[in-house]
Amino acid sequence: MIKLASLLLILAGSVAGTVCPALPITQGAGSWPATATNLTTIDKGTNCTIKFNIPNNYVILFRFSSDFQSTDDVVTIYDNNGQPKYTLVHQGKVAYNNILYMPATTAQVQVVSASGNTRFYLSYQYISLANYVQVKKNTGDYFQLSAINPNQYFTFTSANDNVIITYAIEIGSKTTDVRLSEYYVYDGDNINTAKMIGNLGEIGRGDVPGFHQSTGKSYTIVNFFGTRSSSYVIGNDASTIQGHSKYTVLWHSQGLNAQGNMTDLSDGGALYTYICSDCSTYYWTSMRFDSLATISNKGYVTFQGQTPTHKKDKLIKYDPMTLTDSYFPQMIPTGVITLNLYLSRISFNFNTINDGTVWKKAYEGRKGYIFSPNLWSTVANSFNTEIRDDSQLYKFVVNMNKMNMGNVDSMTLKIGPTKGDPAVNNVYPRDKSSNGQVVSNGNYMTVGITSSVTTDVRLSFEVQKASATTVAGLLVSVIFAAFYTL
Repeated sequence: MIKLASLLLILAGSVAGTVCPALPITQGAGSWPATATNLTTIDKGTNCTIKFNIPNNYVILFRFSSDFQSTDDVVTIYDNNGQPKYTLVHQGKVAYNNILYMPATTAQVQVVSASGNTRFYLSYQYISLANYVQVKKNTGDYFQLSAINPNQYFTFTSANDNVIITYAIEIGSKTTDVRLSEYYVYDGDNINTAKMIGNLGEIGRGDVPGFHQSTGKSYTIVNFFGTRSSSYVIGNDASTIQGHSKYTVLWHSQGLNAQGNMTDLSDGGALYTYICSDCSTYYWTSMRFDSLATISNKGYVTFQGQTPTHKKDKLIKYDPMTLTDSYFPQMIPTGVITLNLYLSRISFNFNTINDGTVWKKAYEGRKGYIFSPNLWSTVANSFNTEIRDDSQLYKFVVNMNKMNMGNVDSMTLKIGPTKGDPAVNNVYPRDKSSNGQVVSNGNYMTVGITSSVTTDVRLSFEVQKASATTVAGLLVSVIFAAFYTL
């Protein structure tokens, strides 16, 4: 009789150690099993769900350790959407002090032990978010995730649209940034009342059909873990992304020499945004369409400055019917560009080496474009460039495709020989009669632009075989056009 009573007491104590709480946990700190302070053997047949109610303006910090002895044993942690957030299974080793933050308003931890040999330990702590500070960003902005300091959260807000956020892939990286899972995304303008809908690795993918977009005008990003990611993230107006098949963002630093391929054969087309973290000029050195994959009479690729949200004009367009190697290199004076690829597959090369030597080289047959730099960027600045070969005479043909200038803006155009005065030495808008096509023989062509944010200068040029000369060894001709405006 005494032996039976002792056995019942032992069994009762064992069951009590892994008993499920009858009610949801709502505050404070504690552990499960309730009396445990470290790894504890979970009774055979245990199927326990520990529920947590989490008030707005709080998160729960879970710390858990596990030592599974059977593939039939499993621990699953569910988030506020009722979705599995973390699953622990038999891996043949002990895992100590895993950390997971769970946001409002609910969380659940389900423990299943079929073997009776698995050990598990969970501690929890409610943490207030009252001291977190918001940093506001507009759509069209981007930042490196490492900029989010402890006790900060960043909010992208659109003026009149929903928001899509997209993380940037580092060019040349062979691994996925695992830290993206530690950046939580809230559907709203704060972390106090908005709902957490997933992590940046899930929400920020650019190949999800339909994309993830906010229900309102804001998305918020926070990292409770205190870790730092070097990846970048962009917020865009949803309407500028929706309708495309995918949106890929890539980042890199100065000195990159890149080659690769892009493919999109859908009716929606694909968007690619490139971010140089510390430079302001791209040199696109080659591009070719794959004739077997590209729809020749419909495919194209366009270039525009900044992100899709900025809605910059598509300044350059290449198509397989007209593109030749003579269009490269092409200089683009910005550190952020967006490409729109449509019904095409292309191979390409570009660099950000900060060396314009190749761009400045004249050769017969060369073609290219020059724009006022504000058309590529969000600020006004000055711009000077030169195409030159002192060893040979060429005919430079410059087309003034568009030229809108304010009273404080100006552009200089010079064409001439290496020695002596330039045959063309125009200053715009002073020389507004020379506003159509300028043609002259010479060793060089220089263009300088001083622009405001409203300047709109668009030139195309071609370097041809030198013509017979009639004036001091040089030929100058001007074709007038009516599209010049002030």
